Amino acid sequence: MRKNDRVSACGKTINYEIVYSKKRKRAAILVRPDMRVEFRAPQGLSADTIRGMVEGKAQWIFKKLEWFEANRLPDQKKQYCEGEVYLYLGRECPLRITFVNDIKKPLAFFKNSELTVEISENTSEDQLPFLVKEAVWNFYSKRAEEEVEKLLKIYSKKFGVSTPVFMVKYQKKRWGSCSAKNVLRINFQLMMGPPKQLEYVVVHELCHVKEKNHSARFWKLVRELMPDYEKYRNSLKIDGWKYVL
Repeated sequence: MRKNDRVSACGKTINYEIVYSKKRKRAAILVRPDMRVEFRAPQGLSADTIRGMVEGKAQWIFKKLEWFEANRLPDQKKQYCEGEVYLYLGRECPLRITFVNDIKKPLAFFKNSELTVEISENTSEDQLPFLVKEAVWNFYSKRAEEEVEKLLKIYSKKFGVSTPVFMVKYQKKRWGSCSAKNVLRINFQLMMGPPKQLEYVVVHELCHVKEKNHSARFWKLVRELMPDYEKYRNSLKIDGWKYVL
């Protein structure tokens, strides 16, 4: 459940979103690079209590907001036009659009350090960005399916569990999730980052098959499967804002 609220502190107003979770045991405040403030709350925590906690962290929140304002990130929305730069496996690749005859559906593929989209020469100018976007998303999704399947087969065997059902999809705020029925969902935009980051997310969600929380037991399982996971967890936190399609 989500709701919006605000408090006044230090002569300014803090607008924030409260995100309730039945699984969460401790409250946490998150200041995002897009200047949004999120309060992650255990179920049942009152709005008044939350306001008091936000007021108590007001100076820290304003410092974070000021830093993000001073280091504002560029607009990451893609235009799907010739020459635009995309990340693939951690490398920057220019988008190349090639017009060809006798092609029914646009096709994207990686070739010669470029992300190439082949599209019908009869495509109108107003349709072009939408069709290029569809081809690019399909490319990243298909590649993610292939990589996740390989990783799950390897790690499920090490973990001693059956390979779980999974799907790759676009997720605005999550890199991965594991449902109560052990269906894994992995964000295909992870194909934009170095392969080890995707590997970490797959291992992370696989461990939720046995532990549906982030307890010490859970992190022990992650470390057993991927001893250096913290390196890739941290790099994903630092660079993940770049992975936008």
